[in-house]
Amino acid sequence: MEQILKVDYLTDNIKNKNKNDTGMALDVLPFLTKRTQEIRKSGFNKVLGEFIRKICEVKLDEKSLKNKELFISSEDNILSEHMADSVEFDNEDDKYDFIRFLSQYLFNQEEIKPVHPYIFNFIKVDKKLNNEFGKYASFMYESFVKGNQEIKNVFGSKETEDILTELVLSKMDVLEEQKNKQEKEYQPLLPAFTSLYQEDLLYLSKYKDYFLTSFPLLTHYYVFMYACQLILKFEQFTEADFQKVQPLYFALEMESISKRRKAADELEGFKFIKDHSINLFRHIHTISHLSHNIFNDDLYKRGQKIPFMPYSELNKRIKENGEEFEESFFRDVKQWIYKYQEWSRKKVTDDSNDLESAFKVLFNCLKAGMNAGVCEKYGKNIEDLGAGQFIKSRGSLGQILNIKHDFLLLLTAVSVKDKRIPLNELFVEFEKRGLAFDRYSKKEIITLFDNLNILDKKSDSGDAQYVKPIL
Repeated sequence: MEQILKVDYLTDNIKNKNKNDTGMALDVLPFLTKRTQEIRKSGFNKVLGEFIRKICEVKLDEKSLKNKELFISSEDNILSEHMADSVEFDNEDDKYDFIRFLSQYLFNQEEIKPVHPYIFNFIKVDKKLNNEFGKYASFMYESFVKGNQEIKNVFGSKETEDILTELVLSKMDVLEEQKNKQEKEYQPLLPAFTSLYQEDLLYLSKYKDYFLTSFPLLTHYYVFMYACQLILKFEQFTEADFQKVQPLYFALEMESISKRRKAADELEGFKFIKDHSINLFRHIHTISHLSHNIFNDDLYKRGQKIPFMPYSELNKRIKENGEEFEESFFRDVKQWIYKYQEWSRKKVTDDSNDLESAFKVLFNCLKAGMNAGVCEKYGKNIEDLGAGQFIKSRGSLGQILNIKHDFLLLLTAVSVKDKRIPLNELFVEFEKRGLAFDRYSKKEIITLFDNLNILDKKSDSGDAQYVKPIL
């Protein structure tokens, strides 16, 4: 009888490689098991250049830059020099002054300043970070924006009403077309959440100056919360709903909190994410094993990457095929549990009597058969991703999900958009984006909005208060 779960492949694969492996399944996160903390040390914004180039399907023509005959010392930025080479000057002093001016306009020390969305294409990645940050860029492109032509237009257009910027963009001809490779690397898992990101980004793009400063922060948040959501969903096994976002409680940076606050709660705040991040690597491997099944047969037989099928999706599809099919899959999972324990030499009690419990036993097998240090390092990537912006240490309370003043206003802007909305509806919009606030934080937010004059108070009733657009 044909195997529904590819037990023979999984057995051969793990024996041949002699290590835990995800096989042919697509990846879902760009994290590394050899934790480098570079995303924390170098900053999230370093990822954006490669991300935008993937969206626009271009690459920096480094050879074109290097081949230019430069008349000014290498202390000035090479891109400024390249643009100056295409402009006629009466003498070298004028050229020197122009390069100095461009460098001050476009660069902060060695960092390029995006004075137009198109400029994001020119943010470079240090060669030593190419692998790690390249993974982030591929993940972000495939999971958040792939195929969205409107977003490609935002970063691919040189249109501007600013004469200086128009001159600069007209001379920035060091990009060349590069089609993205066809084979997928990452499996998008949160369609409703990533659709919100696209909606928010496109709304902000209507306000150019604000967009230039807010786009990096918005993107950073969505990537961080996406990773948090995967931890929450994987821990729910077959009960997870990937169409819905499960909000986590944040605290405002300017408010003091106690251990009784929701943001410090073990189940509803960052403590849950931190405590369960060690399981992320284990869940990814467990689900990858289970994804080698008859539903992915065509791709499997062609030797191509197969979709990553979370517990809940797989369970639903199995049950749709009837009891006999479900029993066969259950037997295959039991067989793989036995085979895996045989390879890992780690014994785990298998008391499963249905598919859902068999998934959990398999997870426990991998938990026993994996190096705990490797799992911990992988999970701690999420702390590196959120550090300094969305995570804050609060003394004895430990790390708390944190929201700063500028991000609160950004979140309000994309939630309200162009028409005022009831205050209560604003908090619903926050929750759609993964943020929840307890009554103390809500009170602080209302006071802040009142001081900023973006709150219409019709009465003391929450239903009669409205938040005005702020862009």
